[in-house]
Amino acid sequence: MHPLVRDLYKRFILVGRDYPGGLQIIKKKVKEAFFTNRHLEDDIEIRRAVARGRWYIRNELCAIIQFKKYRVMKERYSPHE
Repeated sequence: MHPLVRDLYKRFILVGRDYPGGLQIIKKKVKEAFFTNRHLEDDIEIRRAVARGRWYIRNELCAIIQFKKYRVMKERYSPHE
């Protein structure tokens, strides 16, 4: 396994711990995505796929997690009527 791919998987697991749906959902989605790209052998294509995965972590997953945290903070500290 390419070291960049292994690092990307670790990043997904670390970010997935705070995901609202749970770590199991992230593991399932990541496994599917990794198996669809397992045919890649060219180093440049692997790097592109890893960059796409990092973009997904940075923009999609982190945004959902921040939104979840915002909702919890709003619920805790907003005045209840």
